[in-house]
Amino acid sequence: QILLDHQSFLLGLGIGLYWGEGTKANKHAVRLGNTDPSLVCAFMIFLEQCYGVSRDRMKFGLQVFSDINPDQALEFWLRRLCVRREQFYVPTLSGSQSVGTYTRHAPYGVLTLHFNNIKLRNLLVSKIAELQKLY
Repeated sequence: QILLDHQSFLLGLGIGLYWGEGTKANKHAVRLGNTDPSLVCAFMIFLEQCYGVSRDRMKFGLQVFSDINPDQALEFWLRRLCVRREQFYVPTLSGSQSVGTYTRHAPYGVLTLHFNNIKLRNLLVSKIAELQKLY
């Protein structure tokens, strides 16, 4: 059995998360959206420890549904991510029926992490391209 060191594990985890949950179509920023705060936190730690991104420079978007209190959702994410309110864009409100099954699984909405950096975005996309060649 091969045991990876923490940095290698974190790098693999972060690239995998971006491959599966990240927005590769945006050419100017690293963006990752999800409803699971632990997944978002893991990606934040990846950016911090592997690429030196300061948590203070990360921005967040929140999409909440019509049956969710946006203030409660925002407070939930602020507590879970340990970030400042000023790092959040104004929440986007959506009708529940327009987003499929998310409402059953996302009681606090869908959070998107934004880090505007073309160079890092391109680096992550190139690492994904290398992995795609293997499979």
